[in-house]
Amino acid sequence: IVKNAALVLLLNRKSERSEKSEKDLHKYLNNSDGGDDTNTAPKTVIKTIECDLMSFDSVKKAAGEINQEVKSYGGLNVLCLNAGIMALDDNRTQDGFEVQMQTNQLSHFLLASSVYPSVKDAAEKKGEARIVSHSSGAREMVKGLEAKYFEKCDEGTLGGNGISMCCQLALGRGGPWVRYGQTKLANSTFTMALHHKLAESNSNIKAVGCEPGYSMTPLLNTKHIGLFKTLDFMIPKQSASDGCLSAAMACFSPDANSGDLYAPEKGTTGSPIKVVVGGERQKTGMIGGTDKATCDPEQHKLVWEACEKALGIEFVV
Repeated sequence: IVKNAALVLLLNRKSERSEKSEKDLHKYLNNSDGGDDTNTAPKTVIKTIECDLMSFDSVKKAAGEINQEVKSYGGLNVLCLNAGIMALDDNRTQDGFEVQMQTNQLSHFLLASSVYPSVKDAAEKKGEARIVSHSSGAREMVKGLEAKYFEKCDEGTLGGNGISMCCQLALGRGGPWVRYGQTKLANSTFTMALHHKLAESNSNIKAVGCEPGYSMTPLLNTKHIGLFKTLDFMIPKQSASDGCLSAAMACFSPDANSGDLYAPEKGTTGSPIKVVVGGERQKTGMIGGTDKATCDPEQHKLVWEACEKALGIEFVV
């Protein structure tokens, strides 16, 4: 807004929070002086498009509206796939998929593929465009992706709800946190898979990843908080605003390149740094190493094929 962005689209379910979010942005817009290098008020258009990630039909409808909205602006410069839910019961959406995987990854894949022509249009006309996926440190909770989490199945068959967090993480047992970890690893592997596909096609679209660290948001309000609640006083944490910085860097920093992944410098807190650069992991030690699975070509193949199979589509880059 401060930099006079032409259009900001907010994808949300219809709710009081969604309405307040748009109103707050309009209020900020009206109080802005247009940035450091202009004295005129910014003319950013802010609009909410209704989108429920637990419904593929809703995502398709939203994608159609996005493509229509951005036509007169020369395409879509940045697609930020930011929405997510965490550690919920072993339930299914109306489309038959596990609620976390559909919300956090499958619907994002569907949205990205559906608006890709608009992103490509912006890249061709303006020199670059970006598709940003918001992962989490929870991607390190699981050793690798498993195809079963992307498939339709009965409720309660992907680990259920009663297994303790310790058993899930230490013994690799299924449960709410393992399911969440699967979705967050899916986010980061999707970014890297997309990065490599874009590079092969010599595209000037950037695929960039990010994660917020331990930021204090309503995402933590889950009945399966478990071990985190016990150890909360020991874990460094940061504000929701600071947690947004990695995503802001991924979306807007001139130094962000395709295949980069931003995360807080100190793990759960701190300024954003690149923990993956151009698809190559930077922390490779036996202790403290990260993103081995994120940068594994076999995982890239799995996430892409699993998403296409679940959605019955082909995402051609």
